Amino acid sequence: MINKRVLTVINILMLTAVFSVIARAQEPYRLNDKEVKKLMAQLKKDTGRFRKSFDSSLDRSRLNGTNREDDINRLLKNYEDATERLYSRFKDNKSVGADVEAVLDGAAEIDGFMTRRLASERAERDWAAVRQDLRRLAEAYNVSWRWWS
Repeated sequence: MINKRVLTVINILMLTAVFSVIARAQEPYRLNDKEVKKLMAQLKKDTGRFRKSFDSSLDRSRLNGTNREDDINRLLKNYEDATERLYSRFKDNKSVGADVEAVLDGAAEIDGFMTRRLASERAERDWAAVRQDLRRLAEAYNVSWRWWS
């Protein structure tokens, strides 16, 4: 027969193993560098697609040729610049959460515009793809994003 002390040790080991598995399951999934690079390439591609559909949408809107259109284009340019900086710093192994936050901050301004204005269906669909990329990027860098709904 197994004495009580051995049985207690076995139970403690089993509980430790179970809690270890539970704790690992609750840890956020981390992307490796290759996956982050692929995600950034996808973000760049989706942002380019959005830019084209959004420009087309603006050209057909009442904002075409106005100062407001210039302001919106400046927001897009700032976001694209932040995205390019992030990608460049990532390639140099220097990217940090603050770089991702800069991208998300720029995207938040665009998102605000997208939720207040009616863009074309195509632009809205393209923006949804960019938002999905941004969500994954924020998760990869463990950065919170308050503007995400």
